[in-house]
Amino acid sequence: MKDKIISLVIVIFLMSQSNISEAQIYDFPQDTLPIAFIYSQSLGYGESFRIVLTDIDTDGDSDAVVINYFGVSRLWINDGNGVFIMDNQSIGSTSGHGGALGDLDGDNDLDLFLVNNMNFDKVLFNNGSGLFTETAQNLGNVDDYGIAVVLGDIDNDNDLDALVENYLHPNKIWINDGDGFFTESGQSLGGEETGAMVLGDLDLDYDIDVVVMNYDTYDKIWFNDGSGNFTYSGQKLDSLGGWGKLDLGDLDDDEDLDVFITNSEYGNKIWLNNGAGTFTSYGSFFGDSTQMIMLGDLDGDEDLDAITTHVASGNAIWLNDGTGLFMYNPFSSESMECISISLGDADNDGDLDAFIGNGMFNGGTGIAELYLNETSTAVNENFYSLSSLTFLLNQNYPNPFNPSTKIRYSVPQSSQVIIKVFDILGNEIETLVNEQKVIGTYEITWYAEHLPSGIYFYRLLAGSFVETKKMVLLR
Repeated sequence: MKDKIISLVIVIFLMSQSNISEAQIYDFPQDTLPIAFIYSQSLGYGESFRIVLTDIDTDGDSDAVVINYFGVSRLWINDGNGVFIMDNQSIGSTSGHGGALGDLDGDNDLDLFLVNNMNFDKVLFNNGSGLFTETAQNLGNVDDYGIAVVLGDIDNDNDLDALVENYLHPNKIWINDGDGFFTESGQSLGGEETGAMVLGDLDLDYDIDVVVMNYDTYDKIWFNDGSGNFTYSGQKLDSLGGWGKLDLGDLDDDEDLDVFITNSEYGNKIWLNNGAGTFTSYGSFFGDSTQMIMLGDLDGDEDLDAITTHVASGNAIWLNDGTGLFMYNPFSSESMECISISLGDADNDGDLDAFIGNGMFNGGTGIAELYLNETSTAVNENFYSLSSLTFLLNQNYPNPFNPSTKIRYSVPQSSQVIIKVFDILGNEIETLVNEQKVIGTYEITWYAEHLPSGIYFYRLLAGSFVETKKMVLLR
């Protein structure tokens, strides 16, 4: 009986000693991140679907219009040092879902085109000092379910027109008469579940083209003929379906506009422009379930970086080295349901700060939040390459080893990862990993005290990717 008790104690002891330890490895020390955003203040409450930043009162700093769904939208005036004070005026009605600022009536101040989810879209004129007056125009239909709007001179007549994204209804193009009064063009781009639209000269012919993200069909490019008439280019971007957003910018420093697309279901992609409006993708990367994206020079090195948010978690900053190689930097926010992003210099220190709008579901606070950019001078050369993002299984180190060794591997997108060890006869010895992994680089320490000297193999399996490497245990 005593021998059995001793044996049981030995078994329990062995079970408590794991042969494996694993940690997620970042490509640079967490205490020397080259960029960080620090929470500063909240800007109201009411599920902030859009935050528009610009100098509304013409005093030389960035103010904010916070467009709220549950409650009226609000103007927040910057004191010049990055502290925002809510103005007393109410802007629009409830159910605000999107908006854009621009000089709509040609009087050299910034007016507001406001999109409402369950009401008419509205135009509000600025008196020049930040006081907005709603015009009598009722644009669209009450049940159009407007999501967002982008402004640009679509018909080349030197005023700002509007493209409105609608959910469950066709999107609409509104042509400005020059005085801020709009007429529907009659043309619709894409399907009836448009999720995002961005404007830019994609084919370098000096007019504004459109990239349309659709929830019910493929994302598409529409070329402008120079007078505001659009033709589908024939190229489909991204996968069928999925929620997300997109942004345009010169990501690889070749003087044309590339496309960064986020997609909640199929992973995120960068599409590089060949200069004529034809795009090449480098596949899915940067993880999945990301929804929001905005481009801007976050680290002051004169190239376009990216900030992305996840509707539940996993916000990130991606630093560009200037050639389209990106470094991953996780970014935690106060809330857990980030539904909008805006960038602007809130505190007048010459860098871009971040405004995050939050929903009220999935643990969200519904509060708009300001994060100040605190850029350090740390330098790091470890970047993710857009052209070579793939699964990677490194050679173990040390090799030969006794009694433990480290195995490092990289995951470019959320995947089920399995790593197993086999002996020279092909017998399975141990499973080191068998679980879902998010994007990142991981390191396993494997302890082999219980095994004899010899040749062993370790194999990584993730989706269709399989790779096997040899290691030697030498006592």
